[in-house]
Amino acid sequence: MQKRQKILIMRLSSIGDILLSTPFIRQVRIAFPKSQIDFVIKNEYYSLIQFNPHLDKIYRYDKATGIQGLENLSRNLSEQKYDLVFDLHNNFRTRYILAKIKTKKVFRIKKDKIKRALLVYVKLNMYKTITTIPQRYLAVGKQAGIKDDDNGMEIFWRDSVELEVNSILQRNHTPEKFIVIAAGAAHYTKRWPTDKYMKLIEKLLAYSNARIVLMGNDKEKKILSNLVISPRIINLAGQLSLLQAAAILGKAQVVVSNDSGLMHMATAVNTPVVAIFGSTVKELGFFPYKGLSVVHEEQNLWCRPCSHIGREKCPLGHFRCMVNIKEDDVFASVVKFLNGKYKNR
Repeated sequence: MQKRQKILIMRLSSIGDILLSTPFIRQVRIAFPKSQIDFVIKNEYYSLIQFNPHLDKIYRYDKATGIQGLENLSRNLSEQKYDLVFDLHNNFRTRYILAKIKTKKVFRIKKDKIKRALLVYVKLNMYKTITTIPQRYLAVGKQAGIKDDDNGMEIFWRDSVELEVNSILQRNHTPEKFIVIAAGAAHYTKRWPTDKYMKLIEKLLAYSNARIVLMGNDKEKKILSNLVISPRIINLAGQLSLLQAAAILGKAQVVVSNDSGLMHMATAVNTPVVAIFGSTVKELGFFPYKGLSVVHEEQNLWCRPCSHIGREKCPLGHFRCMVNIKEDDVFASVVKFLNGKYKNR
């Protein structure tokens, strides 16, 4: 009989990274079905794993509490006497938290910072294979017997969220069939230009009677408002909780998105994704994971990638990684999904 162990998993942020950790959470539960599995996360992302059935307890860190918050959290966790710790973040905060936890079995993710720096700054590609972020997380647990179950991401919510979302859609006269456009991203070089999205929307409105739902955070609400060019478009940016956003994405026919948390969320709820990548590349590990997706990118640029997370402006001023992606090509991918011409992978 397998010994009941106490296991801690750590990944503080952000939306995409947390969702990409959900296969690992499930894989740990499969390997240790009777054990206690806890998780440490930043407070603002808590809802992403709040109802995850594979977790027993979730510890939240409020970044506003600073070092004192880390100290208190570290003290609380040290009392739990964990047998295994998986640090999927491996930064100053997680190391500080773990300083007081007395266990010899701490497994940390290796970030390959040298390879990443060579690719970004020298354009020397030392990646022999493409390893996704979930695969990198899986490697953290390999020594502890964690195995790949070959399934994708997941996110859970209560029925009340479904009722809330249905009410939101009905209030905005949104029928069952709609397309989501997530035109935002944390950094400028990850955003396909607004005028490109405008032309895509015009094509979609002319092609079908489907409604278009714009989604993003509160900071993107004003930018996305410029895309509301028809009564058939509703702008929900800044109006949804994370779980409400996931539920709406799960109802969409297809999602068009930049490299963002909403892209990963759409994949997690098994909605087809047309993803647009600019300054980042597949070697960095963040392409859509195990979902039905098509990625549009400009592959013939020597300057790409110029960052592993994105920049606030194109360092060379031309922004060809995004400008060269044609609206007609993105539109064609959306239409293929609408017509069921892409098959599950």
